[in-house]
Amino acid sequence: MASHFSQPATPKPQPQPQSQDEKSSELSYSRDAAASYAEARKNSGRRGSGGSHRGRIVALVIVAVLAVILVAGGTMGFMLYQSAMQVKDDASAVMAQASTLSDGLQGGNAEELSDSVGVVVEKVNAINEEVHTPLWDFATIIPVVGEDIRSVQTLGSAAHSLVNDALVPVTNSISGMKLSDLFQDGAVNVGLIQAISGSLSSATPVIQESLAQILSLPEAHIPQLRDVLSRVQEPISQVQGVVDQLQPILDLLPQMLGANGQTRTYLIIAQNNAELRATGGLPGSWGTISVTDGVISMGEFVSILHDPGLEVQITDDEVAAIATNMNTDPAQVNCTPDFERVGQLAREYWIQKGFGEVNGVIAIDPVFLQRLLALTGGFTASDGEAVDGSNAAEVLLSGTYWKFGNDGDAQDEYFSSVAGLAFEQVMNHLGDADIKQLLEVFDHSAKDGRLLVWMENGDEQALVEELGASGKLETDPTKPVLGFYINDDTYSKISWYASTSTTVGEGVKNADGTTTYDVTSTLTNTITPEISWSAPRYVIGTSGEKRDPSDMIMYLFLFAPAGGSITDLNVSEGGLVDGFGIATASLNGLQVYRMRAHALAGETVTLTYKVTTSAEATEPLAVRTTPLAQESLMN
Repeated sequence: MASHFSQPATPKPQPQPQSQDEKSSELSYSRDAAASYAEARKNSGRRGSGGSHRGRIVALVIVAVLAVILVAGGTMGFMLYQSAMQVKDDASAVMAQASTLSDGLQGGNAEELSDSVGVVVEKVNAINEEVHTPLWDFATIIPVVGEDIRSVQTLGSAAHSLVNDALVPVTNSISGMKLSDLFQDGAVNVGLIQAISGSLSSATPVIQESLAQILSLPEAHIPQLRDVLSRVQEPISQVQGVVDQLQPILDLLPQMLGANGQTRTYLIIAQNNAELRATGGLPGSWGTISVTDGVISMGEFVSILHDPGLEVQITDDEVAAIATNMNTDPAQVNCTPDFERVGQLAREYWIQKGFGEVNGVIAIDPVFLQRLLALTGGFTASDGEAVDGSNAAEVLLSGTYWKFGNDGDAQDEYFSSVAGLAFEQVMNHLGDADIKQLLEVFDHSAKDGRLLVWMENGDEQALVEELGASGKLETDPTKPVLGFYINDDTYSKISWYASTSTTVGEGVKNADGTTTYDVTSTLTNTITPEISWSAPRYVIGTSGEKRDPSDMIMYLFLFAPAGGSITDLNVSEGGLVDGFGIATASLNGLQVYRMRAHALAGETVTLTYKVTTSAEATEPLAVRTTPLAQESLMN
């Protein structure tokens, strides 16, 4: 095996003693060859052909050369096998460092990280050197198999570049720093993000070129190599996607976190899912957080619901589709499912109230807060109740109203107190959370609409969209999304008992290239008559349209996918409020159905319909729906 930096001379094979059988075989062959040669001379003399004589001599020479090549090939084959086994051992040693390297990165153990990277560098360099020796170069001329040898050499070169020109600089830039240091004492470590961003930015061209080389390798002929390539290329594709996504995040995060003393201010809206709105729940509490060089400070949270004298501009399509006063009452601002518009309108409301400019709007709900508490630990509320990652949503969205009955002021005070303590607990202990689990919480909450973000800056907004947290309506016909949204019209906190489901059947391809799906959506009122009769009025509401205390009244919306349509809509008997039919409209180019439904305790309103996606669709039909107060009631 070569050293890591040079290839020693290959020892010459020593002649081995011949066995008696080999000697006999060789002697027999020599006698036969001599007899054949003598006969050839005799015949040659008879024919008198000098040209034929020279041709036979050339033929014999060629046979002799082929014999030498075969013998040498056998020796080379054995040597190549031994070399390949060494490469395999070195590759195994590299793979064995994966977990150690990961632990070193997350734990910030400089010595452990340095040792692990050192092993990887040593072994990868050795592999690359070994597969580029004359032995391997010669093997590339072998028909068919030679292409596989060249693939191995390409892998060696790509791995060498990835390790020396990407892994080493990136790990050196963050050596000694923990990823957990990203959050500490209520602040974000902007310097760490900038260090990672700078080193990754320098390494990105190397990473992209190396990964592209690996992904472009042809299918191998040797089964073992074919298996290795198939195992390597899939995660390589994922890595390439992660790198492409990570770089713009790292580039923009520092400025979003107030780097270089440039303070950023964000409006935070707490959505109360016990009173549903299309994007989540009643926007009951509004406040700001300011960030300067990663240091976060929280302003006072207030309610601006129903405040007079406010008015923002909405479109005629929004008026027709949503049919509510979202332009004059902040309480209705998120009755549209398009959070991009919610963010713009909420910012305008905030400015009109005289609270100043904001750089973005972030909406969260108690379920998202509960998920964070599961990672950071719980706390004790002012009344002695333990609040943690298992009950925060229930405390905030249900328990508070039962605890204080119809005393709205006491409810608001307790709600604000618990929310404030929860925020403090999260910010002070976020650095203790497992970074992987934390990222999963953010990703999960963005996907199910419990964390929504709108940014005033166009580049930052594009990044939010890329991360799937924008909550905007999908208008790309290649990505069909069906929307099923709910706005409470009971004027109560009865949405805690709302349960929904949407099932999509197998798509049927149509002659024009479109696809049609049979879909069923339901709204179920899970409250019992006993609970409804004993519940505070604040929970069940006092609407004169309620048929009994358990009655739940909701606006239901269906949004067709971009370039598609909804047809054959039917609502179960008794599901619609008397005097209200099914209205149709259009918003952002999407077909919209709106209806006013009601359900007594235990009742279900069922909608059946067909959804046809555009012929341009490249993905199956997806469903986006309003996030409920209780995750367990969503299907």
